[in-house]
Order: sequence, then structure tokens, then C-alpha cells
Amino acid sequence: MGALKNIVEPGAIVALFTLGSWINRKKKSLDGYGETRSLLRVDNPEERDISSHAEARHARNREYIHSRVLERFPFLLEIWYWLLIYWIYQGCRAISARLISGNEAIFQNAERHAIQILTLENRLSIDVELSVQQFVLSQCPWMMDILADIYYSHIVLGVAFFVYCYTYLPSGRYQIIRRTLALENVIAFVILSLWRCKPPRLLPEEFGFVDVLHRGNSGSAWTQNKFQLTIAAMPSLHFGNSVLIAFCLVMYSPHVFLRCVAVLWPVMMGVTVVATANHFILDAVVGVTVIILAFRFNGAMLILLPVERGLLRLLRLEKPQGEHTS
Repeated sequence: MGALKNIVEPGAIVALFTLGSWINRKKKSLDGYGETRSLLRVDNPEERDISSHAEARHARNREYIHSRVLERFPFLLEIWYWLLIYWIYQGCRAISARLISGNEAIFQNAERHAIQILTLENRLSIDVELSVQQFVLSQCPWMMDILADIYYSHIVLGVAFFVYCYTYLPSGRYQIIRRTLALENVIAFVILSLWRCKPPRLLPEEFGFVDVLHRGNSGSAWTQNKFQLTIAAMPSLHFGNSVLIAFCLVMYSPHVFLRCVAVLWPVMMGVTVVATANHFILDAVVGVTVIILAFRFNGAMLILLPVERGLLRLLRLEKPQGEHTS
């Protein structure tokens, strides 16, 4: 089953991105930026010369094959954005995992932090993780396989959400969501690096938690390898992202059915991360807080625009004219 997941998960992502590229293709290539740029008034002769030079460069770049392909299939640029968002975050986690590998002091500190969370939750009377897991294991153990599938569908469903937002939401809202997804990873990585915390499933046996996600053939090569950062329970982006998806669909989706069922996803993910002992309740709370902060201050990611412009210029690549390219 694990080997099958190694194929199904990336295959599903490729299929979704292929579908997104196809359904968002432009049936007729646009004429580029010329008409739009001509609306800008340039009174200074020096600025006029600079504008003419830049316009010539843009016109030249638009003739390159990669710019023409991108003009025909603008969603390819969004795939690039997603790959940057995902792999920079995962790459940083992987580097962190290798750097701390074998450092017992860090892992012991992460365990102390986990116990501190349990102690605080006990004082707040919200330490339900063990009770929920024991109930599922004793009363409906078959449910654990379903919860594991829900947990591992996090990325695939996130990609489907990414494609959906690009296809159906207005440009401004889509860009906010894209920037939120990027900024949340920055905030989350800072937190999990400064305050490392073990998930409940990795606590000593006397705490009673069972690691149901990584026993037998559960999991996959994408989630079980030496580059996985295991002491990163705080915050829970699994739950945080489920809330972001539900919120955006309820608020912005043009489809009534999705607006009605969207709230089920964070409920399902919340039960999943607790029952599988992969996160504490407070991990989920902090995960939602990270999402709120990222959504509120998503404009901070615009600081990277000069970097993007420089890279595009280096590659002699022109963005396609369209709603989602800012």
C-alpha cells in the first residue's frame, strides 16, 4: 500500500496541475502589453527613452518560445509559484532535520515542550487528545485508516484548492490567497525552528499515545524518510490550511454546494490530527493564528517582486497578460 501511495500522491498532483493548465489555456494569444503600456503618460524625454527601450525588450522577449508557451498556458506560471512555495518550505524543513539529526539535547527539549503543552491543556481542561484516540481505537478502529487517508490527502486537496481558486475566483482574491500560502510557511517555519515540539505520537509510552500514521505499511516515501522533520508539531498547518480552505470557499466560492460543504473539511482534519496523535489542540489553535496573520499581512510577500522581475529578465521571459499575474 505504501508503494502505491508513492505513485498515487505525486500522480494526483501532476494530474491536477495538468487539468488546471488545460482548462485555463488561452484559445487565442493576446498581443502582449503594448496597448496597455501605451496608456501610461511619459512626459519626461529621458523616461520616454527608457520606456521605449523597455518596450523593445519586452517585445523581443515575447517572441521567445518559452514566453509564447506561457502566454498560451498561463497557469504554468502558477505551477511554478506553487513549487516555490512548497519546496522552499519543505527544503528548509529537510535541511533543519539533517542539521539536528542525532542532537539529543534538541530532541529532549522538544519533548519537554510537548509535556508543557499537555500540562497547559490540562489546566485549561482541553487535553482531549488521548481520550479521542483511545475512543477511536477501541470503538471504531476501522476509522483510523480513513483518518490516515484524510491526513495524507492534505497536499493533494491543497493543490485542488489552488487550481480552483485560480480558475473561479477574481484576480485580487486569488493573489491574496497565493501570498497567504507563501507567508504562512515563513511564519510557521520560524515558530517550529525557535520552539521545537514533539507530536503526541512521539512521546514516551507512559503517556499512552499510539503512532497510527507510521506503523506497518502506513505512510509513504514522501512522509517517511530521513529528511522529515519530526519535531515540528507546533503549529499545525494541516489544520490551519483546512480552515483557510473552508473560509475562502465559504466567503468567495461561486458554487453553492462548495460553500455548504466546505466547513466539513476543518472538522474532519481537526478530528484527524487529534485522533492520530499527530498534533495537540494548541497546535491547531496556533496553526489557525498563523493563517490569520498570513492572511492579514500577505502584502509583505510583495517585497519579493524585484527578485521576481530580475529573474524573469534574466530568463528573458515575459509574464502572460492576464488577471492573475501581479
